[in-house]
Amino acid sequence: MNISIGIVAYNESASISKMLHSLFQQSLFSKPDSNTVIEIVVLPNGCTDDTAIVAENTLKELVKPSLHSNLQWRVCEIEQAGKSNAWNVYVHQLSNPTANYLFLMDSDIQLLDTNTQTLHSMLHILETMPEACVAVDKPIKDVTIKENKNLMELLSSSVSGLSGSKAVEGGAAWICGQLYCARAEVLRKIWLPTKLPTQDAFLYTMIVTDGLKSTEEPNRVILAPSASHVFEAYTSINRLLRHEKWLIRGSTINELIYSDILANDNQQQDAGSLIKHRNEQDPLWLNKLVQSTIQEKGWWLIPPFILIRRFKSLLQKPLHKAILLLPLAMTAFIVDLLLSFQANLELHQGVGIGYWGKQTK
Repeated sequence: MNISIGIVAYNESASISKMLHSLFQQSLFSKPDSNTVIEIVVLPNGCTDDTAIVAENTLKELVKPSLHSNLQWRVCEIEQAGKSNAWNVYVHQLSNPTANYLFLMDSDIQLLDTNTQTLHSMLHILETMPEACVAVDKPIKDVTIKENKNLMELLSSSVSGLSGSKAVEGGAAWICGQLYCARAEVLRKIWLPTKLPTQDAFLYTMIVTDGLKSTEEPNRVILAPSASHVFEAYTSINRLLRHEKWLIRGSTINELIYSDILANDNQQQDAGSLIKHRNEQDPLWLNKLVQSTIQEKGWWLIPPFILIRRFKSLLQKPLHKAILLLPLAMTAFIVDLLLSFQANLELHQGVGIGYWGKQTK
């Protein structure tokens, strides 16, 4: 088995060493299989701090030639900031072309030392379920495992209850861009728009619809059993609202891209090739798509599902829990409405396309 692990980093000099230490506690590294070849590619992009140096020094410390004879690593700095661009560079240029599976990881998460089988579990899903294209783990907010929570930490934990139905281990799941494992041949058919604000939803749609060629097949993305990681949740109102507005902008832009790709279906180009061509021909094509849509469709761009998502999630919960969560859903709806107006205005002003951001917090 040949595995490549891409770690995307933007100004994470304070956290990347801790993340790498948690990575090497995984059984994939602590008890390596002689039949498994692994590469680690760290991708600092547009960094203005010492992320690359810290990553290099940490990997020199962690990699033991006597134990990791089948492991290679590189730190490849990318001048242009942006997760979408770094993703394209890693998947299509830097990852081992003979790799069977690609892991994508953020540099600010932590793999639990009490669960050293997370990566193995994700690989096992792809090895044993031919229909699965991507294996994911369970993202856990750090505040949910904190014993004494303040008011904002309680609020952050509660909002998670309005995120829709929860995936079942071994069943269909959503992609969290913080950590996932995919079949290399699947990801290499996909290109991300260079200025894409959010990647998770776009990747999910491209994978479960085979690049918009078919109806959704959710079983292409599976939650691995006993697999999880921890990430830092937003616990200030300003950061939380800014993040939610970023997600609304990202969802809106994704919908515009899907519609545009389907409208160009007569060009006999698959979605990946079309986006690759546009990235190469005009780095600002996504900005121009937004502006042309405004001219064509008028002022309002935000998709309707953004405003009904909180109530829709209640329909998937037991009646007693839905009643308890209704006041929170009403409050979240009002906040979504206000943020949607702001996001819509910012899209008209060209704000937010290409913004780096943090995901799923």
